[in-house]
Amino acid sequence: MDDLKRISTSLLDFTKRMSASQALMLLGVGAGSIAGIVALVIFMSSVNYSTLYRNLDDEAAGEALAYLEANKIPYQVSEGGRSIMIPDGDVHRVRMAMASQGVPTGGSVGYAIFDKTNFGMTDFLQKVNFRRALEGELTKTILEIREVKAARVHIVMPKERLFGRDKKETTASILLKLSSGSLSRSQLAGINHLVASSVEGLRTENISIIDYNGNLLSDAKGKNTMAGLSSTQLQVRKDVESYLEEKAQSMLDGVIGAGKSVVRVSAELDFTQSERTNELYDANGAVVRSEERSEQTNTSKDQAAEKDSESTDDSKVESTITNYEIPKTIEHIVNHVGGIKRISVAVMLDGKTELVDDGDGNFVESYTPRAQEEIDRLSGIVKSSIGFDSDRNDQIEVYNIPFDNSAFKDIQNELDKSTDIYMYVDLVKRFGGWLLIAFAIMYFRKKASKLFVALKKIVPPPAPKRVEPEHVGPIVDEPVSFEMERRTPKLIDQMQETAKEKPEELAKVIKTMMVGNSE
Repeated sequence: MDDLKRISTSLLDFTKRMSASQALMLLGVGAGSIAGIVALVIFMSSVNYSTLYRNLDDEAAGEALAYLEANKIPYQVSEGGRSIMIPDGDVHRVRMAMASQGVPTGGSVGYAIFDKTNFGMTDFLQKVNFRRALEGELTKTILEIREVKAARVHIVMPKERLFGRDKKETTASILLKLSSGSLSRSQLAGINHLVASSVEGLRTENISIIDYNGNLLSDAKGKNTMAGLSSTQLQVRKDVESYLEEKAQSMLDGVIGAGKSVVRVSAELDFTQSERTNELYDANGAVVRSEERSEQTNTSKDQAAEKDSESTDDSKVESTITNYEIPKTIEHIVNHVGGIKRISVAVMLDGKTELVDDGDGNFVESYTPRAQEEIDRLSGIVKSSIGFDSDRNDQIEVYNIPFDNSAFKDIQNELDKSTDIYMYVDLVKRFGGWLLIAFAIMYFRKKASKLFVALKKIVPPPAPKRVEPEHVGPIVDEPVSFEMERRTPKLIDQMQETAKEKPEELAKVIKTMMVGNSE
């Protein structure tokens, strides 16, 4: 108890002797330690959640939550109740356990609907289940697309008809809920072909895709309308023009420098698609394909002749049939779509700018137009780079016009100033950070040294070992005060020497101290 009281008294005295900066530093260290311990405890006790199921409808989400609550598994609900999250370590185990019990059964069903055999099912119900399974499998597949949050697929399969003219085509509609923005044309085309390829008898033009806001994302009939085809043609034209402009511009930049020329190309493309079949016959190159020859002999007897001698009259008839093969060449020609019909090129060239002395020692910019010979050479370079063809009636115009670079100069000056400022700021940040770190180290080192000195004052130094003087008589134990123990051996030696050499003066001092204490 005495030790505890002594320690508390020493701590109280220590806090009184501390300066304001030392007290603030001690409080900061204590608060930082407590905050670190609390953060460590929170981190160790925190649980990371992962997605168990997502894109669930209300029925399926309710079944999943009922299972988790029945098994006392902690969970979190996100995305407006469409996603369920549980601790990381339980995701796979819980998912397999729920699948073994057929949970969740709501939402999009797939071919698992045929796992349970029902012998009393009619043919109509069998077809309905097949359509439901097909719609569910397509929905699950579409949900794998990153931008799709929810999807519904509806397929209409008409009844079989006796006559072909009465048969109706299979149709489908798709409802999509997108996470952000909209799907690209290629993604919509991919979904369209995915559904069409998965359903027998379904064509892409019979598929409609809309979003949750009712916006039509694809053509209702799926055909290439004039607008869609025109946009594709426009994109192809832009690509061709950009390609030719880049080729010509890179050539000019390499010759006269960047920013000294501007190239614009206008391309006229032929999107007409035609097929032509030619059959050519070569009469001069006829060859014998087959030849047929026949020979006939006629015999007659002259009865008027003598009976004893017989005379015969034989006649032969020959016929030949020859079939000739005339060479024939069949050509099936399909012209390519998007061929270049005509190209028009416009090129603007800047002149030469040089710094010239005005006579007063000042240098000013002097503009010099380019010579016609140089313009002709540059025009030839552009023609060669874009594939200029005079037979197509291609045109090219090259003009030498002074460029207005005042705006670029102002921008360049501002960029130079900002670059200088950023450079100085970067230097200040770099060296200022190191200086701040050095000052902080020196400051905390100084404060730490003061703190250690103050801590040393709390704990008293160990008492020196007591040296027993030599006594002639018996040793009498007398209590030694705390003040005497703290005296140094040097002071004791001086007092002993004074008592030996000048006992009278020591007696006077003691007598004076006794008189002062009595008063």
